[in-house]
Amino acid sequence: MSDKSKTKWAWLIGFGMAISGIHNLWLTNITSINGQATLFLPAIGTGIWIMGALIFITYNYQHIKWGNLYVEIPLILIALSMGITGFLTDGTFQDKMSPLFMGISLIGVYAVGKTIGVELFKAFVPFVVLGSVISIILGIVNPGQYQGGMITNYCASAGFLIFGAIVSRFKWQWALILIALIGVFYIGALESVFILGILFIALIIRKDWNKKLLIIGIPLVILLGLWAVLGYLIPLYEGNLNLVYLWEIVTGKLPLDFQAMQDLTSGRWNPIVEALNDIRLFGHGYSLSTVQGGIVHNIPLIILHQIGIIPAIAWTFVTIYCLFKTKWKYAWIAVIAMSVFDHYLYTQFVPFVFALAGVSIASTIDNDYIFRGKNEHLSIK
Repeated sequence: MSDKSKTKWAWLIGFGMAISGIHNLWLTNITSINGQATLFLPAIGTGIWIMGALIFITYNYQHIKWGNLYVEIPLILIALSMGITGFLTDGTFQDKMSPLFMGISLIGVYAVGKTIGVELFKAFVPFVVLGSVISIILGIVNPGQYQGGMITNYCASAGFLIFGAIVSRFKWQWALILIALIGVFYIGALESVFILGILFIALIIRKDWNKKLLIIGIPLVILLGLWAVLGYLIPLYEGNLNLVYLWEIVTGKLPLDFQAMQDLTSGRWNPIVEALNDIRLFGHGYSLSTVQGGIVHNIPLIILHQIGIIPAIAWTFVTIYCLFKTKWKYAWIAVIAMSVFDHYLYTQFVPFVFALAGVSIASTIDNDYIFRGKNEHLSIK
C-alpha cells in the first residue's frame, strides 16, 4: 500500500473517530427532528469510521498482519461479549445485532490502526486546536465557571484534548500540548488534574525534559497564578466540593461511610456498589454511546457491569500489556488514568482505544519521548 493511500484512509477514518466523540447539547438541540433530539456529529462520525474501517479492510486485507495474540485475543473477547449481551437482552432484531456489529467494527479499527500506523491520528490535531480555542474563549468570557467547550461533558472534553495531544506524534507536538493544556485549564475538570498529575509523574520518572518543557510550564504557571490572584481559580476547580469532602475525610471530620463516599465521588459511588452487588457472567447488556451521568464511572467496572467478567479482565490486561510491551507509554498511562474516574473511553471514545492498540502494537519507534528525544518515524509529513 502506498503512503499516499495510507494518508487518505488515515484522514477519513481519523476524522470519523474524532467527531464521533463530540456530543454537544447545543448541536443536539439545533439538529433535533420533530422535537426529538439527535446525536448529530456522533452519528455522522460513527458512520464514517465504521464504514471507512470495513471498506479499508475489504480492499486492503492482504496488507493487514495479524498475530499479536496477547492483544488480539482479549480484544476479540471484548467484541464477542458485546455481541453475546445483545442476543441475551430484550429488544428488536436490530437491538440484538447492533452490539455485535459494533464489536466487529472495533476489531476493524484495530486492524486499521495496525496497518496505517500513527498517521491515523492526524485528524485529531485540528480538533484538539479547535477544542482548546473554544474552551479558552469560553473560559475567558465566563471566568471561574467550568465548561465543556466543544463537548458538553466537561470531563470528556478535557480527556479528548489530553488524549488527542498525546497521540498526535509529530515535530510540533510540544506546541500542541501547550495549546491543549491551556484549553484543559479553562475547562475546570478535577479529573484532568488527576490525569495530568499521573502523566507529570511519569515524565519526571522518565527524565523526559528539555528547554521546551519550560516554554510549556512558564505560561501555565503564570496563568495559574493570575487566575488565583483574580479569585477565579478556586471557583473553577471546586467541582462538587469533592476536595472539601476529601479533606474532611482525611482529617477525620467525616466518617468514611457510604454517604461520605457518595459526597466524595459526586454521587458516583452508588452505581459502583450496585454494579458490584449484581455481577453477571455476561453482564446486563452493552449500551452503545451511553453518555448519561448515572452509570458506573470506572471503565473496568462498567465493562464488568455491561458485558461481563471476562471482557473486564481482557480490557485491563490489554491496557497493562500495551503499557509495558509497547513504546507508547504516555498514551497508555493516560488511558489507564482516564479509566479510574470516568467511562468516556469506553462509551463516547471507544474506537480511540482499539485504534491506539493497533497503532502502538505495530509501531517500530524507539521511544515516545515528547521533549528529550524524538524518533524520526513519528513525523507527520
